[in-house]
Amino acid sequence: MYQALYRKYRPRFFRDVAGQEHITSVLLREVSEKTFGHAYIFTGSRGIGKTTCAKILAKAVNCPNEKDGEPCGECAICKGIDEGSLLDITEMDAASNRNIDDIRDLRSEANFTPAVAKYRVYIIDEAHMLTKEAANALLKIMEEPPEHVIFILATTEVHRLPATILSRCMRFDYRRMPPEVIAERVKFVCKMERIEIEDEGALLIGKLADGGMRDALSLLDICRSSDEVITVDTVSKCAGLAGREYLFELADRIAEKDIAAVLKAVDKLYEGSADVSRICDELINHFRNLMISSCTKEASSIIKALPGEMLRIEKQAKAFSQPEIFYAISVLQDTLVKMSKSASKRLEFELALVKLCSPELSLGTEALLARIEKLESELAVLKAKGITVAKEIPKEPEEKEPVLIKEVPAEKPAVVASEEKAKEEEFSQWEDVIEFIRKKNGMLFSLLSGSKAYLSGKRVLIDSPNSFFIEYMQKNDDSREVIKNAITEVCGVRYGIGPYKKTEKKFEDDPLLGLMKKAQELGIGEL
Repeated sequence: MYQALYRKYRPRFFRDVAGQEHITSVLLREVSEKTFGHAYIFTGSRGIGKTTCAKILAKAVNCPNEKDGEPCGECAICKGIDEGSLLDITEMDAASNRNIDDIRDLRSEANFTPAVAKYRVYIIDEAHMLTKEAANALLKIMEEPPEHVIFILATTEVHRLPATILSRCMRFDYRRMPPEVIAERVKFVCKMERIEIEDEGALLIGKLADGGMRDALSLLDICRSSDEVITVDTVSKCAGLAGREYLFELADRIAEKDIAAVLKAVDKLYEGSADVSRICDELINHFRNLMISSCTKEASSIIKALPGEMLRIEKQAKAFSQPEIFYAISVLQDTLVKMSKSASKRLEFELALVKLCSPELSLGTEALLARIEKLESELAVLKAKGITVAKEIPKEPEEKEPVLIKEVPAEKPAVVASEEKAKEEEFSQWEDVIEFIRKKNGMLFSLLSGSKAYLSGKRVLIDSPNSFFIEYMQKNDDSREVIKNAITEVCGVRYGIGPYKKTEKKFEDDPLLGLMKKAQELGIGEL
């Protein structure tokens, strides 16, 4: 029966583990010096060597012919562990054996001494899947483990493990392998299997593997069945990179703000039985590529794409500003979440695309930033054409109004008599101003109770029945600011303030009184 390449070429020694030298060097030293611990946590993304290193460590601590920390690989114990037939080494999948009863069985078995090996080694894969009760049961034996027991926990989500377990384990964080390291291993496997592969094809496999050797060898397995010589085209075809033209088309229509064309493209994809959730997910990744391209000149080393496709990404990224790209990613991510709860996934996706074509429909931060960026770009174009914007808007000539309270810096306000009669009208919002002041300053509110106010040009003239009001205002600058701020808050206009004084009519100015006086002087009307 054919054996998959990732299983056939699984490392059996620490020296064969690629890209994790920062971990294997420590484990080698611990085994050779007999200073290894009773509990380990190996954490990192999938397919990067966690379980592989756990099995090698189980061999190394039990191998009678161990040398410099490496197992011999030839003894019965090493072969038994490689074949999975040694009963003293237990590999448990916590995803399917996650309940408290499974851990209780493990605890009962752990108390027995090993049958053949020196140590019982329990490798618990996907340890974060244990239930809370199971994790607490495991913690009990990890606190006081038998001398012949070693626990190795492997997980992709270490943050989900209880802190009490983490504190009792030696933690090793596995790194994603660089594409160049994966490419070298791929070429080694091809040499052993007599598979012809081009260097660019091996490097593309390394990029597409996302740091995982297992995914790389699985992709190589598919490619070897496709063509006699594995090229870049072979890898792209087998990885599904070809036929992604619709992503560029959708992005182009969004850049052009062409709603009709975007909806038509979605309709065409939907008629072709495309899954809109997957399209949305792929479009998110596409805008992520545009973001990386717009942020760094070394995008080709980060983005998984063919050389020709990379050029298109770089060109298309220039059609968007960074705020527009961030806005697109935000909207699409929110839409992907809504799709899982919506009865109409297509509708959610179409709404998202309409928003991307019309940022003014959204009041979110990203949308506003995108609109500001667009305005700034348009202004830059106008300036480049010689069209400038006035720095200051010309002010209309101010009306000459009577100044009743004059603000002088560092001096107290003075009351100035009016030489001409001002055109005054009642300030209709004065009651709202007083109510606003009531919440800010109780003393000032009491002085203004029962008062009225009148507008006179750029000033609000206050008529207070309290005789102490004018004197208080002359001595208290803070109160004057409180009134000004209250007026601004209520009516949205900044006014000056002053006291309102009723103009007393002089005797000679009143025609009727003047006539009566003249009549008295002539003796008319006297009895």
